[in-house]
Amino acid sequence: MAATRWYWTPLVIGAALSVAGWSQQQRAPDWLAVDGTDWRQMDPAVRMAYVEGFLAGAAVGQAASGARDTTAVRVALENLKQSGRLRFPFGANVYASRVSDYYWWKNHLPLPTWYAFLEVNTTLGRRISDSVP
Repeated sequence: MAATRWYWTPLVIGAALSVAGWSQQQRAPDWLAVDGTDWRQMDPAVRMAYVEGFLAGAAVGQAASGARDTTAVRVALENLKQSGRLRFPFGANVYASRVSDYYWWKNHLPLPTWYAFLEVNTTLGRRISDSVP
């Protein structure tokens, strides 16, 4: 019986240490709180995926405004794209490069990425509005 207790002790200690380590791991920041420091730590492929996700979300959000179903969203997306009225009309590589340039300035590092996207868009001559440019 004593041998059985000793057999389980390392397993219990290992499990306890694993749980303690897991609970102390840093969580990924909330997407609204991702800032320049986080941006600088991303690998280039991760940055590109982040930008593509941002652009896709912005486009769908714009197209879904007032849409009643997915067909209406699809039609609205096509219309926005063809008419050049997407709020973020440039390619992911343009935004990735410009956001990296934006975060080159150390005083910009605490600013969230969504803000950086808006600033970059403005410097590219695109303000956020639903009106035709």
